[in-house]
Amino acid sequence: MKFENEILKPIFYLIYTSVESDLFNKDELKVLLNQCKDFNNRNNITGILLYVRGQQITKSKGRFMQLLEGDERIIRRLFKKIVNDERHESVALLQIGKYDRRCFTDWSVGFEQAAEELYQSLSGHFDLNDLVSRCNKLGATDVPLQFLQKLSSNNKAQFAETFL
Repeated sequence: MKFENEILKPIFYLIYTSVESDLFNKDELKVLLNQCKDFNNRNNITGILLYVRGQQITKSKGRFMQLLEGDERIIRRLFKKIVNDERHESVALLQIGKYDRRCFTDWSVGFEQAAEELYQSLSGHFDLNDLVSRCNKLGATDVPLQFLQKLSSNNKAQFAETFL
């Protein structure tokens, strides 16, 4: 991807959470991730996708938290597609904004997958289901952005064995 033209141009980002409508298996996640990477590479989109795996035994559904960064028009169109995607439910927009430079230039979309137990052990973790109300109570803060930045920089070693 080429980012040289973005040096003086603020980068748009969007962060959302959602719940999977049905439990994803490993192969379905690989297909989804590959589709995302192809689209993102073609459209100069970078970011990070956190997936907290659902549990068949407890019937809990997995949860997604994603930051997308790139051209504002493309990101907004992509978010509309996500909202209307049958694989997602309870889609919640957490934060939008612009920053001086991309935070995730090395990833067309980095992917972090965690079992609930691993997720809870991560530095700075919180309940994704409670995130929207926490952000609203705190006012327009950078809680989601700070969390994803911290996750990507501080916890990669903990995720090494859980990548697809």
